[in-house]
Amino acid sequence: MTSRTGLAPLFALLLASWAMPAGAQTTKSVSIIPVQSLSFGLLLPGHRESVRTSDVSRRAVVALAGDDPVDVTLVLPTAMETPTGERIRLSFSAGDAALLTTSGSTISTLDPLQVNRVQFGNDRTVLFVLGGTAVTAATTRPGHYTARVALLVNRPGT
Repeated sequence: MTSRTGLAPLFALLLASWAMPAGAQTTKSVSIIPVQSLSFGLLLPGHRESVRTSDVSRRAVVALAGDDPVDVTLVLPTAMETPTGERIRLSFSAGDAALLTTSGSTISTLDPLQVNRVQFGNDRTVLFVLGGTAVTAATTRPGHYTARVALLVNRPGT
C-alpha cells in the first residue's frame, strides 16, 4: 500500500514551479552581440601590454541594442591561462571601458569595475568596448592564453 500524505505538498510544489506569464513582465528585450574579442597580441616575458579602448584592432567590442536603459556589470578575470595552467596576470581600471555610437564616436568613458547605466540613443544601438592590461612575468612561457569576461545586463529596478 502506498502512502498518499506526501502527494498534496508535492502537487503544490509542482504548481508553484510551473512556468506562468506574470502580469508585471515586460516584453521589451535587449540584444547582446559579441563583435570582437580583446586581443593583446604577442606578449613578451617580463613586460606589460595595455590595450586602450581607442585601439580598434585589439579592444573587445559588444553591440548592445534595446529601448530602455540597462545596467551593465562585468565579471572580469584576474588572469589568462593555458590549458596546462600557465598564467598571465590581467588588470582592469577606470577608463578601460567605453560606450560608442555605431559610427564610432565616444559617448562616455566607463569604469569596468563598477555597474554602468547604459542609455540607448536614437538608433537604439551602442557599442560597449573594453581594454585592459596583461602583465607577464620574466618566466612566462609561450602558449595560447585565454580568459572569459562575463557581461551581465539588467533592467533598472528588476
